[in-house]
Amino acid sequence: MMNQQTYTIDLGGAPWGEDCAQIGHTPNFANVNRAEVALYRAALIALLGEPPEGIELRSCANRHDFGTYRTLEALVDPVRDDGSHAAYIEQLETGIERWFHAGFAPPSAPQLENATAIAKFCTDAIRGAINTTRPLPAGDFFPAEFQTLNGNLRAAFPDIAATALA
Repeated sequence: MMNQQTYTIDLGGAPWGEDCAQIGHTPNFANVNRAEVALYRAALIALLGEPPEGIELRSCANRHDFGTYRTLEALVDPVRDDGSHAAYIEQLETGIERWFHAGFAPPSAPQLENATAIAKFCTDAIRGAINTTRPLPAGDFFPAEFQTLNGNLRAAFPDIAATALA
């Protein structure tokens, strides 16, 4: 339940240095936009870990004259802050410049005709990021940042991680 002090922060729909789906230009915009926002959420989790208690990352519909577009937002409940909110929020607001900074390939959305197709696309992209950032045969990570990305993705998406290549 939200209280009077809860607030939101708009984080955008994709890494700030990347192209993203555009209303009126991208075929099947609504579904491609939903997929990008879901992947951006996963990319932020890869980089920063799961949000602390009292912060929820969720898709938000924004109504515009030309149609509705979605962005990722952080819903923040400061009453539930254990002292970790400020640092996490600062990192969220910085965001990610490029998909590869979180271990993701730039999304190339095929025809996403329904919610099932979007979910499969996102699952495959997260699995791909887990595989991309996996340890080398000796168990070490290259580059070293892959250890954080891989660990955060495996922790946040254990069902997907279970099906990723070891």
